Amino acid sequence: MRLFAAIALLLTVSSCNLLEFRSGDEVVAHVGEHYLYKEDIKNLIPHGTSYSDSIMMVRQYINSWALKYLLLSKAEAELSKTDKDVEGELRDYRTSLLVYRYEKQYIEKRLDTLVSDQEARAYYQENSETITVNNSVVKARVIKVSSSSPNLSRLKSMYRSDALEDIDELERISYNSAERYNNFDNKWVDLSFVARELPLDLYRCEEMLKSASHIEAQDSLYSYFAYFPQRIAPNGNPPFEYYLPRIKEIIISRRKQALIAGLEKDLIKEALENNKIKLNINDNTRNEE
Repeated sequence: MRLFAAIALLLTVSSCNLLEFRSGDEVVAHVGEHYLYKEDIKNLIPHGTSYSDSIMMVRQYINSWALKYLLLSKAEAELSKTDKDVEGELRDYRTSLLVYRYEKQYIEKRLDTLVSDQEARAYYQENSETITVNNSVVKARVIKVSSSSPNLSRLKSMYRSDALEDIDELERISYNSAERYNNFDNKWVDLSFVARELPLDLYRCEEMLKSASHIEAQDSLYSYFAYFPQRIAPNGNPPFEYYLPRIKEIIISRRKQALIAGLEKDLIKEALENNKIKLNINDNTRNEE
């Protein structure tokens, strides 16, 4: 209802000479022989959209729709016959689209997406020399706390400790006093992910970690403490568990390629056996001595 109310209002206020609006039927607008119907835009406005936003969305859609056909009309009028001949491109596009959809369907029906731990580890070991990271990969603890917090000094004195009791105390104080506390001790992450928690860019973080296992920083309101108990430097070999998602992607991608290669091979073989492929070329190699 909100959509059609917005359309009705546009019909009454529009002064666009390029569009002809008819409030009494299902046509919302038309440009030349091209018509836009209510049915075409009935799902345009999400539920809960305000009335003013509904009007704006309808207006923008209609203007965009009209512009498309105005440009088409201009192209039809001014392009040469040769430039307007797109039958070849359309055939090629249709062929590519249908082949893509068939291959996608073929793969979806046959692809095994489960990658065993054994297979993944075998890939990791076989390719360990070429598996590297661009940024540091780290385990970390990051605290963002108000610089006026009464617990600031306690947090600063504890955040680099590896003692379990200190870590527990650090977490307890952080949850009660810190603006943000993230513990990546049990998960390898890209340093860029941690850098987003700090008022420093990735390059600066990399430079600081060359000579230390921690970073301290401040802005106008907060103090930041980041501790890195483990780090793999750029160009180093990432841990297996960190690289595992990428290994699975690679293995599954290879399976897809193998399925398509097998499909193509089978199609060619079947076509040759059934004389579906006929080559009208001369093989002169037999006449060569």
